[in-house]
Amino acid sequence: MEGCDALPDGSPSEKTTRRCLDFARGGSGVIWLEAIAVAQEGRSSPAQLMLTENNAAAFSRLVDMIRQTAKETNGFEPFIVAQLTHSGRFSKPEGVPRPLIAYHRPDLDAVHAVDPNLEPVTDAYLDTMPERFARSAVLAAACGFDAADIKCCHRYLLSELLSAFERPGKYGGSFENRSRLLLDCMKAARASAPRGFLIASRLNIYDALPGGFCCPADGDYMRPCLDEAFQLVELMNQNGLCLLNVTAGSPYYNAYVNRPNDADKTEEPLAGVARMFGLAAEISRRFPSLPVAGTSFSYLREYMPQAAAAQISAGNCTFAGLGRQSLACPDFPRLVLRGETVARNRLCTTCGRCAMKLRAGEAVYCDVRHH
Repeated sequence: MEGCDALPDGSPSEKTTRRCLDFARGGSGVIWLEAIAVAQEGRSSPAQLMLTENNAAAFSRLVDMIRQTAKETNGFEPFIVAQLTHSGRFSKPEGVPRPLIAYHRPDLDAVHAVDPNLEPVTDAYLDTMPERFARSAVLAAACGFDAADIKCCHRYLLSELLSAFERPGKYGGSFENRSRLLLDCMKAARASAPRGFLIASRLNIYDALPGGFCCPADGDYMRPCLDEAFQLVELMNQNGLCLLNVTAGSPYYNAYVNRPNDADKTEEPLAGVARMFGLAAEISRRFPSLPVAGTSFSYLREYMPQAAAAQISAGNCTFAGLGRQSLACPDFPRLVLRGETVARNRLCTTCGRCAMKLRAGEAVYCDVRHH
């Protein structure tokens, strides 16, 4: 989750740095940084991180501080991933909506009041994305990151294209066309970055939305049909994918899918946890040599360590990722590995207020931890 507290030029602020160093002290083996925009017009807010030639030195200092802090506290340096993104229809570079959409879908457009007369982005604009992702990946490598995540989830630009069934041109219609831009961005990043720099992706395995990716067109869209997801991950593997984070849904439309919680009564939260665990397991079984990060562990609170151990032992994922819980208690991994009991008042309550702050363009923090 983004902290929404970067400086206007996209550099990490003091708050950003403090949060990242909390993660470094926390004992995680992988620190997957929040979204970093590859284009000014694709920022989700004026306070979203954005890596450029002009501020690369600030990111380099941040990475160095993360490594040093983790080494001093835990005796090892974490694997650090830069998550590269374009916010697409959720872009707010000046703090007000400036959507850049791949296509119109009236029922989803209505949720965020997208003008029905808004022109979707052109193929010519999309053609610029591989170079932008590649440039950001090269900068990330120079700053000391270990990998770049070519983010393709939650209906941001690359993710939305996966369901552009009716879009004309080379980025819509067939599976080959709909997956083209993601794969081109991966290829460009891999070709441009130095040897040893890895390519990762946070990927929507399915959208759980009407007309969505891997959702039956003539049936229950909440029931995943993963044929195209399997095809896509296979192609991503062939193009250098080294690490995959499995997710689904969109926090803008159906947050309960990827963030099971007690506030939303749409479905039983444990059903959401089971769904996310099952999606990661499907990918892990199909691609046993691909490291897969599982998600949706935060809802399980104090039972998260046992659930993570069970999922990893069963081969359903390679390691467990923590999002909301990392805001509530950044040192949760270190405490668990020490065999200490984590106090309940340091556990994520799934209240959703961190996400509410993000949607409002406010600096994100955990109310539980703050109080």
